[in-house]
Formats: sequence, structure tokens, C-alpha cells
Amino acid sequence: MSLMIVLAGINFTHIMDFMIMMPLGPQFNRIFEITPELWSSVISSYTFAAAISGLAAIFLLDLFDRRKALLFIYSGFIISTFLVGFAKSIEMLLAARALTGLFGGIIGALVLSIVGDVIENKHRGKAIGIVMTGFSAAASLGVPLGLFLGTKFGWKLAFFMVAGISTVLLGFAIKLVPSIKGHLKEKGTRVESSIQALKFVVSDRNQLRAFGFTLLIVFGQFSIIPFISPYTVSNVGFEEIELIYIYLVGGALTVFTSPLFGKFADRFGRLKTFAVLMLISLVPIYAITNMTPQPVWFVLIFSSMFFVFAAGRMVPASAMVVGTAHPDYRGTFMSLRSSLLSLGQGVAAFCAGLIIVEFPDGTYGNFRIVGYIGIATSLLSFLVLRKIKDQY
Repeated sequence: MSLMIVLAGINFTHIMDFMIMMPLGPQFNRIFEITPELWSSVISSYTFAAAISGLAAIFLLDLFDRRKALLFIYSGFIISTFLVGFAKSIEMLLAARALTGLFGGIIGALVLSIVGDVIENKHRGKAIGIVMTGFSAAASLGVPLGLFLGTKFGWKLAFFMVAGISTVLLGFAIKLVPSIKGHLKEKGTRVESSIQALKFVVSDRNQLRAFGFTLLIVFGQFSIIPFISPYTVSNVGFEEIELIYIYLVGGALTVFTSPLFGKFADRFGRLKTFAVLMLISLVPIYAITNMTPQPVWFVLIFSSMFFVFAAGRMVPASAMVVGTAHPDYRGTFMSLRSSLLSLGQGVAAFCAGLIIVEFPDGTYGNFRIVGYIGIATSLLSFLVLRKIKDQY
């Protein structure tokens, strides 16, 4: 349990670092005077860099002790997050975010690889539910706090806070994350060559379906997420400080629902659980992307539903996807999946930036089109997921 808590904490910081950009969007837009297209580029700089590092990790991740890999990558993430806080121009911000993506993009793959290595398949849904509370905590605690500090004292402080918390967690990780070398046992300190591992992964149709599912589900979600905050401020009428409520309420709910959905997935079946959560998630996707000026409480109903069900559906889905990977090649599989995940996020944000238009009065148009795309890809993802065999 202590290991799962540490991994959840690591998940918390790297997800918070990624998520904190979204609610600070209106502030970045005001300070740097950036267009929707440039804003999507700021978001994509992280995800495209993460995609590149994920590809590089394919040839490296299964060659080292999981503990050593995690500590090295997490240390690089901390340093690059500090550098974001020192950015003084949009160019420096883009470069620092790309560097953060090089390290942060691999952390999720490493965390899930460790879970897959130390937790039996029959209990993996519960374990992933615990680890994914890092997302919930990042949204409910980290992002509102970061947004509050960023709004009151400047956006730089938000990133210094993330780096500081990460430094403390690194100390706990050094003490509590065990050495994990089971994937190296066939050759003592090395598995078969990385090229062979990659060939094994990409020749498996089951794992290819898992990759296809990953691209679909993340494209549907991440074409929407970066523009929720700017749209809510410009079109729905929220004050920047009121964005805290969206992340505080929605994130707090998912702290409780993510582990619960993990238990449901183990008890009732992961595919059935995903199907139910996915169908419910379509309601807030439609509502958020078609929202007009409304009271705060009304917006919170649908934003909270989005957090609970759009994030919640990833718990059973992730358990199924991890179960497609052979234990000896799990690091290679998860690295490639992480790369595709980041690539999908970057492409989704970039495409959404091309679709969404900004009017002279500062409001946004065509967000509803992005929402329809999110609904379509969500439905299509289920058709792919139902063909995946959860066998490891």
C-alpha cells in the first residue's frame, strides 16, 4: 500500500504540472497576448516532446531497474519544472515546457509498468484506481491551490510549488520504491534486445488494438480539456478566480470515485464498467462544449460530471490496456503507449486550436464542433476496446 501511495504522489505532481497550464490559460493569454493557435502550441510543446521521449524510452526502459529509471527521470522532471518558473518570454516558456515533457511524458509509463510488475492481474484494477487518485488529487488540491497562487502572486509561483512538492516526494521515493528487476531475469541484467522487444509488441494485434484505443480516447478528451478554462471565462462568464471551483469540486469527487470505479472494474468486469462510464461521460462533454452564460452552480454540475466520468472511464480502460502487455516487454509497451498518448494529446490540442475561433469581443466559437468530435471518438473507442484481450 505504501508503494501505491508513493506512486500516486508521483502521479499527482507530474499530472498537476501538466494540468496547471489549462486553468492558467486566460492569464497566459492576457500576459503574452497569444491566439488560440499559439495557446494550443504551448500545450502541444509538452506533449510532442513527451511523445519523442516515449519513443526513445522504448529502447531503454526494459534495460534498467525500474527504481533507477524512475528516480533519474523524476529528478529531470523536477529540474525542468523549476526552469518553467524562470521563463520570461513565450519562447522560453515553449522551450521549458518541451524539456519538462521530455521527462514528464515517461513518468506515467514507468508508474504503470511498476504497478503491472508488482500487482497481480486480478487485483490490478484496485491498484490502478489508487494510483490514479494522483489525477484526482492534482485536480482537487493541486490545481486550485496553484491557480489561487498564480492568480494572486503570478503564474510562476504555481510551477515553483509543483517543483517543491516533487522534491519532497523524491525523498520518499528514494526510501520506499523497491528495486524491480524481474523483467531482466532472462539475461541477468538485460532482457533481449530492444529491437526484438519492439518487434514483439508491434506484431501483437491485441497490443496494436490497445494503442488504437489509446489514441481515440485521448484525442476525444484532450481536444476539449485545454479550452475548458478559456471558454468558461470568455463565453460562460466566469471570473478567472472562479475556475478554482471547477477543479476543486470535480477533483475532490474523483478522489473517491476513481478507487471505487477500480473496485467495480474488478468485480463487474472492466469492459462493462468502461461502457457505463463512457456513456454517462457523453452528457457533460455535450453540455460543456455548448455552454452559454450560466450560474456557477449550474456549470459545476456538468464540469464535475466531466471530471468524474471522463477520468473515471480511464480506470477500467487502463487496467485492460496494461493487461495486454507481456511482463518481459511491459516497459517497451508502456513507453510506446505513453508516446502515442502524448502524441494524441498534442495533435488533439493542435487540431482543436485550428477549429476554435476567437471573435473580436474575446469569445470563442466552434467549441461545440470539438465536443461532437469528442463524443464520436468516445463511442468509437468502445468498439476497439471490446476487441482487446486482458490476458496478463
